[in-house]
Amino acid sequence: QALVLPSPRLPPSAPSRRICIVLPGSRMPKEVIVVGGGLAGLTAACELLERGCNVTIIEKNRNLGGNSSKATTGIAAPGSYLQQADKIQDTGADLMKEGVAAKDLVQNGTKDVEWLLSLAGVKDEMTLRLTPGHGKVARTLGTSTQFPGMVVTYAVIHQLEQIAKAKPDRLKIVTSAAVTKLLSEGSKVVGVEYSAGGKQTLKGAVLIATGGFSGDMSPTSLMAQHAPSLMKLPTTSDERDNGDGIRLATAVNAATQSMNAITMTPTAAVIPGQEADKFKIVISDAICGAGGKFINADGREFVDALQTNTFRAEAMMKDKAPFRLVISEKDAQEVKWLCDFYTSRNVMKKYSSAAGLAADMRIPAGNLKFTGALFVAVVTPAVYTCIGGLATGFSGSTAGKVMTAAGTAIEGLYAAGEATACRYPGAWSLSGVPLLQCIYSGRMAGRGAAEAFGATKKVADLTSIAKAVVEEATKKQPEDMSRDELIAYAKELESRPAAAAAPAGDAAPAGITEAEVAKHNTKADAWIILNGQVIDVTKWIPIHPGGEKAIEGYLGKDASEEWNMIHKPGMVEQNKQHLTIMGPIGSGGGAAAAPAAGGGGGLSLNDVAAHNKKEDCWVVINGEAIDVTKWIPIHPGGEQAIMAYAGKDATDEWVMIHKPGTVEKNAQHLKMMGKVSGAAAAAAPTGPVEEEAPAPEGNGGIPGIIGAAIFLLLNVLIIVMKTVFFTGNFKFTLDNNRKGTIRSAIFLITFTIVHALGNFVDMLSGPEELNGEGYLFDRIHWTGAFGLLADFPFSVVEEYLALALVLHISVALKRSWDISMGYTIATGRWN
Repeated sequence: QALVLPSPRLPPSAPSRRICIVLPGSRMPKEVIVVGGGLAGLTAACELLERGCNVTIIEKNRNLGGNSSKATTGIAAPGSYLQQADKIQDTGADLMKEGVAAKDLVQNGTKDVEWLLSLAGVKDEMTLRLTPGHGKVARTLGTSTQFPGMVVTYAVIHQLEQIAKAKPDRLKIVTSAAVTKLLSEGSKVVGVEYSAGGKQTLKGAVLIATGGFSGDMSPTSLMAQHAPSLMKLPTTSDERDNGDGIRLATAVNAATQSMNAITMTPTAAVIPGQEADKFKIVISDAICGAGGKFINADGREFVDALQTNTFRAEAMMKDKAPFRLVISEKDAQEVKWLCDFYTSRNVMKKYSSAAGLAADMRIPAGNLKFTGALFVAVVTPAVYTCIGGLATGFSGSTAGKVMTAAGTAIEGLYAAGEATACRYPGAWSLSGVPLLQCIYSGRMAGRGAAEAFGATKKVADLTSIAKAVVEEATKKQPEDMSRDELIAYAKELESRPAAAAAPAGDAAPAGITEAEVAKHNTKADAWIILNGQVIDVTKWIPIHPGGEKAIEGYLGKDASEEWNMIHKPGMVEQNKQHLTIMGPIGSGGGAAAAPAAGGGGGLSLNDVAAHNKKEDCWVVINGEAIDVTKWIPIHPGGEQAIMAYAGKDATDEWVMIHKPGTVEKNAQHLKMMGKVSGAAAAAAPTGPVEEEAPAPEGNGGIPGIIGAAIFLLLNVLIIVMKTVFFTGNFKFTLDNNRKGTIRSAIFLITFTIVHALGNFVDMLSGPEELNGEGYLFDRIHWTGAFGLLADFPFSVVEEYLALALVLHISVALKRSWDISMGYTIATGRWN
């Protein structure tokens, strides 16, 4: 790239100098600008980073993710690892029929998907689904309890954000920035001009991944120009899909293809009260794959729900509206969370029987061929995605490059995702293929841009790069703190206000009222309710990965159901720097009431008992139902320790074994399901309760080792006296109260020390002293057996020692038994 020569004009004695001649066509530093932060752009960025390139992602919205983050069905992946695990033979031959490009998609696309899922760390979260367009073959990778687009894109975003923090020289993420122009030198693209608080420029190769244009229905839009007949239809794409990247590229002589080719979806939801809205929500095709049926206004099934998007939408255009998507509750079991989610948002409606649906439709009940309870959504055909876009190469030296109308590649310009023209329109209409195309084309474009810089192979693993980030240190647990940290922590705890006492009788529970929360319903002052807690989300709104609207729809309201449907457990903890916990919800008073005896809440113990399998496991702890399914495989004590309490109240066992804070510490593996009526509250002491004196402030007024020794002896004396004289110890119940083992141990240790010292004194003082001690014990034998047995060989002192030893051993064995019973032999706990 550069020829370096020694200077011929300098004498040998002169300092060494060099002349650098930059050869024609030499390459700039490996800088690539990715315009667009959807799945295609994110994939391209990952490929570029692994090949050693420096990347800048420019996203016009405040958050990365794009429309891909809203995808609800999944990613088509013929021959995937999940199919192989289920011994499903799938070569994707049906997808290859459209030519060489389609064949390459099938042969390499699935590998690209698995690569990205591994980088994101979500392979284990995917599940195999049957979805429309793929016949009877389950080849779509979905998720069990969240939207797959969100799961994948957010995981990739998290990895990239870590890298941007740790390696800002390698990756920069610029949001709320609109690219206004591509910079060029002759026919070569060399950078961008963008607006972010003023006009700025950035040099480097450019990769367009801005999505399609089906969200812009304005008179001057690309939709109006190329597909005017579809302008009357609603659209499922939002304003982000406005074709801005396509316009940028065509301004530098880029060619487009098939711009009039637009796909429609048959599952655009018609929500009551929003019938006239242009933007529609897409209902997941996973429901069709699970057994959903399309019916017309007469209740007749008019099209196969497993046909392609285009086929089903065109069938609707020819039939009698309104149309409904119907699935029985029995068939909906594998997508129950989806149906519940849509029902909660008024997208679907649940009927107890077909008769209720028939009454709403005003048709004879005999027209409907369904039994049992039903989930039903009113649906309509709508504009979905763009097949047409920028012309790009897909193989060899032109792979991922944007082409001109003459068929030559534009140097320095690449494109991926829906911004590009799809070469296999038939496959594009199958569910999950658009996301497959995003990943496949994104990696291809990233690879093409990297190879133009000579980066022909991977030089680093993305996951290892991400680990380099220095994340904010998590709060230490008390057992991990130093002495000074513990003192500071204790002082901080003491400084906290005491919790309000529970109101007597039938008084309403304390806490922040819903009316108070409702007042905080603006973007500048935003509160929501999550699982009984009031949270101030004002600072989080501008950076929320799902966009501001996703939160603003719940300001001042209870968002628990929506939150739990969409977000993974631990999301609040992960974003705690942006959130403020205001307190529990209640009816006023500022603090939550103590739970009533026996617990109380929306779930019953029978509800919990239904979740008693390894793949669906709940337990009750302190009156709360907790889903521990994800924790079972990684539980330090083994699976059986949890499975023994699956579907049951495990409060006593939990409190006995685990330290306070264990639930919070493992929040990412647990899911709080709600309060349980009839469950045991945290056990309270039934007998006299001893109040332990607080630790002395600082050094207690006696510094150094002398003070430490004095306080040690003082506390040993106190414990021994309590062991001897405290009547609360006379409880003949075999439980595992650890205080019994502590006190008996201190007493035995103290006696051993005293007895050893006595023997030492006896040894120094001679036989008279030793005989005197023996004489004393001989004279008090009458105290044994409470004086009831003559010539009893042991005195009361020896009896007390024996009882203390029995107490210590029995309680210790009881504790060991209780703790170890739940563990398998393999854990070593029984050794």
